[in-house]
Amino acid sequence: MTVMAILQDVDKCMRCNGCVISCKRTWQMKALNPGVHKTAPDQRVIIKSQKRVDMGPFMRYSCWHCSNPPCVKRCPFSAIKKDTESGAVYIDPTLCKPGEFNDKGVQCTKQCQIDCGRGGYPKIGKGSDQFPNNDKAWKCTMCFGRAGDIDALDPAVQAEYVGKYGNPLPTNYNNLPGAPVGTEGSLDHEPSCVYTCPAKAMKWDTRQRVYDFIQDSANGYVSAQGDGSVFWASKKGLVIAPKADPFVEDHVTPLISSVVSSPFAKAALVPAALGAGLVALIARRQRLAEESMGEV
Repeated sequence: MTVMAILQDVDKCMRCNGCVISCKRTWQMKALNPGVHKTAPDQRVIIKSQKRVDMGPFMRYSCWHCSNPPCVKRCPFSAIKKDTESGAVYIDPTLCKPGEFNDKGVQCTKQCQIDCGRGGYPKIGKGSDQFPNNDKAWKCTMCFGRAGDIDALDPAVQAEYVGKYGNPLPTNYNNLPGAPVGTEGSLDHEPSCVYTCPAKAMKWDTRQRVYDFIQDSANGYVSAQGDGSVFWASKKGLVIAPKADPFVEDHVTPLISSVVSSPFAKAALVPAALGAGLVALIARRQRLAEESMGEV
């Protein structure tokens, strides 16, 4: 297997919420807050406008699957793991025991939720019909155990994964141009959100191919952000990589939305100055995120 990634083309997203519903059904989530657009134990991916008004661009909010996730290091029960082959950061719900003590006397104080370098994940609570009476930590897992080359695993491990996570998901070949089609491997199983998207706004491919694709000027993207295994790109305007949870997003995004939408932005010199400032701001945020990722 190869480190994989999800790319969201924000220009194509219609906010139909097909990915949100598909995720719920795939992972048997409890319907605790139907119609409420927020990240929660029963809702692990959100599509929400990045502007203050709900007019788009619509961004994917979920776990970033960081390259060096702090949540993995702090879990006293080793319930959160980083799969180095696929890049997925996933949770084994059978090991997750919020509030309890491990064999060394270390208590789970929900460190994973506090230490999330992207802000707000995982979410802890009753979020799955598989564990109706127990609080667990939940988040996007890139459909770990259900996406990727499961046939390459040892047969005994395959049985364990299928028993715990379910059968591998199929593919709609929502891959980047030039990806091999009809071959066994990571591209033949997609995360539920990617498989479902009717606008094909989400792509599933190797992390390196995603990175190369959004950096190639021939593909027309004027702005691209991301890290770990989740990326965003646009051909129409600047995008700011969102926090994992829209309710803990900082004030930069709505501020930028207000400034860009104001009458003053129509002045002749403002767009150029504003654009230069925004580019510098985004670059600084990305650099700080990369420097701080993995710190505990």
